[in-house]
Amino acid sequence: MLNMRNYDRARNCRQVAVSEDGGLTWKDQRFDAALIEPTCQAAIRRYRWPDKNRRGVILFSNPANTDARRNMTVRASFDDGETWPVSRVLHRGPGAYSDLAVLANGQIACLYEAGSASPYEAIVFASFPLASL
Repeated sequence: MLNMRNYDRARNCRQVAVSEDGGLTWKDQRFDAALIEPTCQAAIRRYRWPDKNRRGVILFSNPANTDARRNMTVRASFDDGETWPVSRVLHRGPGAYSDLAVLANGQIACLYEAGSASPYEAIVFASFPLASL
């Protein structure tokens, strides 16, 4: 799955495309209305692959707002990015670029830009369990 910025300001959300051959070709490019944003870098990370006992999990972080870089949010999908049913707001104020990792203890880590007047005042590290989404 390729999750990308969208520069069509008539639709303030991410675009997604999928590949079935390891990225040689892409198809089904679409807007994902659940992943709102004001055109910004985002992060996507697989938390775990599905197996016979557990669903797979993909994580996504971005400033979830249609008009401004604010409301830094982490979401989870349990169906390979078709839906994003759970989320957690990390910072309601200004926020911009973010990155995600899965720590050795299973915690989710998010490193992101945030501030009170501008999204570029500080770099913030947050860690939390998947269950907190």
